[in-house]
Amino acid sequence: MISIIIPVYKSASTLAALHERISRVAAVLGIPLEIVYVNDASPDHSLAILRGLPSTIPFHIVNLKRNAGQTGALIAGMAFARGELVATMDADLQDEPENLPSLIDAMKPGIDVVFARRNGRYESPGRLLTSYLFKGMVHWFSARKIPMNAGLFMVMRREAAAGFIPYLPHSPYLIGLIAKAGLRCATVTVERPGNAFGETSYTFRKRVLVARSFFRTLRLQSKKPEVNAAGWLNSHLLADHSYTGKKQ
Repeated sequence: MISIIIPVYKSASTLAALHERISRVAAVLGIPLEIVYVNDASPDHSLAILRGLPSTIPFHIVNLKRNAGQTGALIAGMAFARGELVATMDADLQDEPENLPSLIDAMKPGIDVVFARRNGRYESPGRLLTSYLFKGMVHWFSARKIPMNAGLFMVMRREAAAGFIPYLPHSPYLIGLIAKAGLRCATVTVERPGNAFGETSYTFRKRVLVARSFFRTLRLQSKKPEVNAAGWLNSHLLADHSYTGKKQ
């Protein structure tokens, strides 16, 4: 099984189309697939949209009672993922579900994580430049473990994802955790479309904050798997969880 984890924040306008497109991909993949939607305390009506989605594919709704940020939402979703492979992607349709089979096919023996290497003019020139500088910094300070131009659209092995869950209380940055763990990475180049719903929220200021989070994550003390992150999730973040199975 493959679990796709999707953080949801102000995503009401794209969720129905995203769900339909993933359902179509699942129909041709020939591999069991589930979606883990993580409502990151979204202030719009995203949660209502999620609760009304059709059961064309099995899916979880992990509803957080406060905003945990993108990485926090992804790691919270990992606690509910049941697949041997775990995929992460955005909800805004810039991470196209149709590229998932290529990422999955690239998961060869000896590889822990396959990143989608983004290509295309999906941001304004100024933001593409700051993105390139930020990702270059991540590539360099990860001892070149993290590929250039890699974002949070990726597929990883379940055992790798499980190792990130104990860090949840410490507000880490997911790519920093991948670098810290020394995971073996590969890339698949994908064309990334422009955002039909406006400019990305990744301003220069936000990228500076993410860069700080990356370095702070590298300095975190290693966490043992037995750390009770699940209990922390239930007591501090989780409002409720539901599961919808696919109707036969």
